[in-house]
Amino acid sequence: MEDLYIQSRQNDQVKNLVKLRERKHRDRQSRFLVEGLREIGHALTAGFEITQLYHCSNLFPSQAHDDFIRSQKSTARFPLIGMSPDAFTKASHREGPDGLIAIAVQQNNVLSDLTLSDTPLLLVLEGIEKPGNLGAILRSADGAGVDAVILVDCVLDLYNPNAIRSSQGLLFALPIVSTEREALNTWLESNHILCCATTPDTETLHWDVDYRQAMAIFMGSESDGLQPYWLNKATHRIRIPMAGQADSLNVAAAAAVCLYEAKRQRESK
Repeated sequence: MEDLYIQSRQNDQVKNLVKLRERKHRDRQSRFLVEGLREIGHALTAGFEITQLYHCSNLFPSQAHDDFIRSQKSTARFPLIGMSPDAFTKASHREGPDGLIAIAVQQNNVLSDLTLSDTPLLLVLEGIEKPGNLGAILRSADGAGVDAVILVDCVLDLYNPNAIRSSQGLLFALPIVSTEREALNTWLESNHILCCATTPDTETLHWDVDYRQAMAIFMGSESDGLQPYWLNKATHRIRIPMAGQADSLNVAAAAAVCLYEAKRQRESK
């Protein structure tokens, strides 16, 4: 496909790339930004539709970036648009960009889209507010072999550039669904999935639960924790023991601790 070129930072496409940093424009266009070679690679592998790929060879930090553009030119799946360093720096959301930005189409998954194993391990996030926390949690969820991540009653935009970056593109590697609590509760019950709620108000430690069953681990926001609705629905309530003066962990750290205990149990003989 012919390689177009943008010289000016006042170009309309550059202005649109800047607009897509904001949620209202992402929602209006049903598009979002994917910046960086690793992140774009994960999006393509996961089957996300790319509509445009912008590149600036002057900013490429490695031969892998040149090879990637060369391979995309040979397949001609979407427009490749070159940019001057000035235009690309204006469009980029990052400090120290690597010369690659893509526009991708949002996927709006629903619970019925999920394909579950016989004993699925799910992570449910309620009220998570910070994109950086979400990204870090998704990296742990991917590493621990979670079947899917479910966002319930979350105001956080899944396609926030900071969430994508902090997940290192692993946001695309996992099935992720946004839903409301009544719909989720009905779906969990119909699929016979137990609810394991994290809370400091319990004597049960996170390693005292059998995670080899079909299980959904619930994590709440750092400010409020889980709402009473889920605490009352929970089959298990668990806490992470704290030996020092702190009474809790960052939600991303807490999620990693619980998920890797589940992974340890599921892999033990």
